[in-house]
Amino acid sequence: MRMPRLATWTFVLALPVTAWIVACGGGNESTFNGTTDQLTGDSDGGDEGGSVPHLGGNNHTDSGSNGGGNVDSGPQCVSGLCTQQVFCGGTAHTTISGQVFNPAGTTPLYNVLVYVPNHPEQVAAITHGASCDRCGSVSGDPLVSAITDTHGNFTLTDVPVGKDIPLIIQVGKWRRQIKIPTVAKCVDTALTDVTQTRLPKNKAEGDIPLIALTTGGADSLECFLRSSKVGLDDAEFTQPGGGGSVNLYGGVAGSAKYAPGVNGGVAFPAADHPFWDDVNNLKVYDMVVLSCEGNLYEGAGGITKQQTKNQTTYDAMYAYTSMGGRMFATHWHRGFFSEQASMAMTGTFADNGDPGDPADGLINDTFPKGQAFRDWLVNVNATPTVNHLSISAPRDNVQAVTTAATQWVSTQSGGHNVVEYMTANTPIGAADDKVCGRAVFSDLHVGGASKDKVGQPWPTGCTSSGLTPQEKALEFLLFDLSSCVQSDTKPPVPPPTGGGGGVK
Repeated sequence: MRMPRLATWTFVLALPVTAWIVACGGGNESTFNGTTDQLTGDSDGGDEGGSVPHLGGNNHTDSGSNGGGNVDSGPQCVSGLCTQQVFCGGTAHTTISGQVFNPAGTTPLYNVLVYVPNHPEQVAAITHGASCDRCGSVSGDPLVSAITDTHGNFTLTDVPVGKDIPLIIQVGKWRRQIKIPTVAKCVDTALTDVTQTRLPKNKAEGDIPLIALTTGGADSLECFLRSSKVGLDDAEFTQPGGGGSVNLYGGVAGSAKYAPGVNGGVAFPAADHPFWDDVNNLKVYDMVVLSCEGNLYEGAGGITKQQTKNQTTYDAMYAYTSMGGRMFATHWHRGFFSEQASMAMTGTFADNGDPGDPADGLINDTFPKGQAFRDWLVNVNATPTVNHLSISAPRDNVQAVTTAATQWVSTQSGGHNVVEYMTANTPIGAADDKVCGRAVFSDLHVGGASKDKVGQPWPTGCTSSGLTPQEKALEFLLFDLSSCVQSDTKPPVPPPTGGGGGVK
């Protein structure tokens, strides 16, 4: 069931299913009797197997000890886990709380959806490939839902009581499904084991987006996703069709093959022609991550040494993002923005000399996610100063964004503005209910801060561990890129809960 988005909620920690007030009296729990359509007091302190109306009933009568009162209209609990919800007396609720982390279990994550499905047997398998995943709809008929705050914390209110209660942790196509052995009534069940509440580090633990990652001679994004940083197991890095979640493609002067003993030491397929020239090659992936190659490489003279990209390349990538694909591009891959007609409408592009290194990055907190990004950076110790981020190896290729894009981080150089991080939803110019994909441009080098070595057989060049402050900022944008697509002018909210009446 698709319900109106609660656009006035900025950071929602829980969306309780009880949208009505019930006076139970005496501290007793109450359960809903689906046969008589009445709320009846439970003298022994609660009934784990009773059913409750979800988001209200149809003029059901409260016949508890305090008598009388109407319940707001809404779908009635018919089947599923809503039959295990319990009403508690006074201000008590049955809750589940916890903190969600990246796959490595080291960094708490913002804007991750956590929910209990009313019908867990109807949770759909995730299909890989470009898809139009707008916010507001998930499978399994969410009964109660929440999104994590800037500390990664969540609380689910009025959860079902009993054994093996399913819990889904999801951001885009990252998804972890666990079962909570026991949820006791009218108290909080706190999940304190990080291994339970982190995102999956391999496919045995859950769903991971299918990612194409191209290497390059000026950045080392192939190291960023590994277990020592974001947290993916090395076994998830394979050749296309090899069963892994990350397929590596060799870019100019970047890592070009696996080390001996890793995937047979084979060479990566080339990042350029024909891979990124054809939308049919791109659309099998959920996300494409492009490491800077050190040049545009358009074969148009000047310092360009060879041609790895042309108009066909840029148009294919735009077609991919427009159908729901996600693209992350760094520095000289700015051509995917500036040289494609629609993407060029996102900003002002000119190649200038590098800003001072390090640069003082200013966080744009004029929009809801920008405010969250500002606070999150402080919470994860990426910066000691609110609204600022120290940037290593900054570049100056974008000076402004238009209303078709969002500036996240900027600095100053030579008296003018320099955009270091920007995003755009695609198709460019489409209405909010018509956008499908998303693109991120980073005008800085992650490797400049991490000191990982480019051009080495993978993973021998990945010599650092842990996330630098700059990499933490990148991690925030990576998971934001993974999430459902919505306007950046609106705050994220949990999807509508429609449990109790079956799948809507």
